[in-house]
Parts: sequence; C-alpha cells; structure tokens
Amino acid sequence: MAFTREEAFRLLEKALAEGRLGHAYLISGSPGSGVQEFGNELAALFLGSGEIAVEKDSDFHAIEPESKSRKLLTEQVRELEHAIHRKPERGSRKVAVVRDADRLMPQAANAFLKTLEEPPDGTLLILTTELPEALLETIRSRCISVVLHSSTPRAVGSREERLARKLTEFFGPGSKTDATAAFGLTRVFRDLIEEVREEAAERTKEELAAEKAHFGKTTEGDWENREDVLKASSEAEVLQERSLLLGVVADYFGGMLRKIHAHHEGDSAALDESRRLIRSLDAVEKLRSSLERGIQEGLALEAGFLELMMASKPQ
Repeated sequence: MAFTREEAFRLLEKALAEGRLGHAYLISGSPGSGVQEFGNELAALFLGSGEIAVEKDSDFHAIEPESKSRKLLTEQVRELEHAIHRKPERGSRKVAVVRDADRLMPQAANAFLKTLEEPPDGTLLILTTELPEALLETIRSRCISVVLHSSTPRAVGSREERLARKLTEFFGPGSKTDATAAFGLTRVFRDLIEEVREEAAERTKEELAAEKAHFGKTTEGDWENREDVLKASSEAEVLQERSLLLGVVADYFGGMLRKIHAHHEGDSAALDESRRLIRSLDAVEKLRSSLERGIQEGLALEAGFLELMMASKPQ
C-alpha cells in the first residue's frame, strides 16, 4: 500500500522510537511523490540532525549517477562502503543513501549485496528510486519497501488520461467487476504499454541511425554495444511508463478513499466503502510487487486485475 510522505514518516518515526527500524529501506514512488526528499528526511530523523541540513552532516553519505551514461558504478559503491565502515564522527550512527538506485550497474548492485545484508553497526541504508522494477530482485528482497504516492496533482500525459477515463467505466456505479471486466482492463493496460514500447523502439532505431550517419565516417564505434545501451534505455522508459500507469490506478482508488474520509468519516456505510477501497489499493500494490519481482508481464497483469476486480466487489 502506498503512503503519503507524512504517513510514511510517522510510521518510521514510531518504529525508530520503539527500536524496530530496519537497516535497509527501498523508498519508491512515481514522479512527484518526493522519494529523494523523503530519503533525506528519514536520514535526518535517524541521525538526529535537527537544524543541520542533513547533507552537511559528517555521518551522512550519498551516491547518485554521475557518469555520462547516468549509471551508478562499482567504484561509487566501493567508496560509499568505505565511508560507512569508518567510525561515526558525531555520534553512533551513519546513513548511506543510494539515489536513483535503479541506475545501479549489475556489477555495482552485486557488489552492494553483502553490505545490504550485514551493514556496519549503527548504519541505516536508504535506496531511492522512481523505477523499482529496474532493480535486481536480489537488491529489492534485502530492503524494506516503502511506496510513496504523490499528495499533489501532477500533470499527466494522454495515456494516463485515457486510462483514468477507462477506470471510471470499469469501476463506476453499476459496473460489473467480474472476470470479463478484468480481462478487458488488462487489454486496455497492455495496449497502452505496447504503445510506449513501439514508440521507444522507433526512437532507438532513429537515434542509432543518426549516430552512425554522424560518426560512422570518423570512427569505427562500438555500434553493437551502443545499440544495447539504447535498447536498455528504451526498456527503462517502458518500465517507467508502466509504473506511472499503475500509479493512475492507485490514485483512482486513493482519491475515492480520501473523499470518503473528508465527507463521510464515521458513517457505517462509509466504513464499508473504505474497507473495499483499501482492499483495492492492496490489490494494486500486490500487482506492482509481482511486476517488480519479474513475473511475466502478461500473466501478472491478468492475475492482478482479476484480483482487483474481486477486491472491488461490495461485501
């Protein structure tokens, strides 16, 4: 289930006070949810930075993509590990933040696994990403996941708008929430993703052709490797759009839930409706988790939307 930054912060603040805070957290969310800012807020809470800007705290360490390819490299991970194995300068705690963790190169991610399993005493590890699906399962499984949703309206593209309109048809008053509807929603969702995939593939083809035309006469170029890089970037774009579309589904039910709490809190009928919406949100997050674990996309969507339809039925 996704939380606002305020809700997530309260829960983790309580966990810290009760000595239940984990040692590694994966903070994820769609663009606009504030994953980077929340990572800093959690770091400041853990370090007790108070009025000090947490990034100026001597026991705060962070890495982010810096290379031309916007990747997180093994050398950066090694430097981060070296920093957190040193004795804290201010107190007994240290924080290591990996920003845009989806940009970890496989070698860098694998190099970080042991630290994720057994960090130095008093160390909190925070990974932030807007694209958790691109992270290795071995990384995700070693972290406690905290999913944030945007608390403010964001601009949406035509695909998100089209999906939002379809959701009102599938889940509006009098709609049938059965297997037929689930497969219909799956087709809508997959068609939207396929649009992105086709557009990204066409851009990749055009970019590669343009680069060959421009550089082909002056350098041999590692075109096979360059094509792999462009294809990887293309697939990352597809995964990000898929995450955005899932965010639209979650926002649909989250918006309805907020309206009930704002206008009908305490009413018995509203309580039943709130429970139904919470079940629906849980189903969306379960679908997101299935996709993040690498389950075949088509199967995950069919099963996930069928479960969502069942969860949306009035009890």
